[in-house]
Amino acid sequence: MRYAIGDIHGCYKTLVKLLDHNLQISKNDEVYFVGDYIDRGPSSRQVVDFLVERRQQGFHFHMVRGNHEEMLIDAWVQQKPDPFMLWMLNGAEETLASYGIESHYRLGEAALKELPESHIDFLRKLPYYLQLDDYLVVHAGVNFSADEPFKDTRSMVWCRDCKNNLKKSGNRIVVAGHTPIPLYEIRKHTDRKRTSMINIDAGCVYKGYTDMGNLVALDLDSLNLHWEANIDF
Repeated sequence: MRYAIGDIHGCYKTLVKLLDHNLQISKNDEVYFVGDYIDRGPSSRQVVDFLVERRQQGFHFHMVRGNHEEMLIDAWVQQKPDPFMLWMLNGAEETLASYGIESHYRLGEAALKELPESHIDFLRKLPYYLQLDDYLVVHAGVNFSADEPFKDTRSMVWCRDCKNNLKKSGNRIVVAGHTPIPLYEIRKHTDRKRTSMINIDAGCVYKGYTDMGNLVALDLDSLNLHWEANIDF
């Protein structure tokens, strides 16, 4: 089986329930993640540990980089106030708390040195997109209006209005996340006989909003949807 998993945002318990209990993922399955593993939710460290450990155990987990990983990496590499504050304004406090880090209140960006190097190394090695025979897996989208779409990595993690160009994408469906939408909107795309782009970010951290607060898995062969409601908070 092949599945694509939406934005996790530190929802570790929900992720485990979706993969282990709902889907019952095995080492024969291929699982693709669209990024945003960290921030906003309570258990970013546990999510990263889980993904790293499962790959080490031989599970076929394939991950791309999201804008939240991008913000953390920029802050860690540059060690300057501006990129650090941008990350802090987008849910970083919950991530630092999951690592038991409180020194950022005193040290600012210098506190990033307390993050495990193995986790930073893992996040820095994440690709911006994955190309399958029939899908492009990316966090936000691909800017096919650019002269060289696959070099526009900023759009891959940040764009909100990227459209798929089936001719330029090799007739591949784009599977992305980034912009939280309710489940009924996701269903509209998967119910079509032919769709060019599917957003699978069901706003796991937005519990309480209508038809949101869910972590979604898309069966890439049947376009069937599976999901779990947030159980992390």
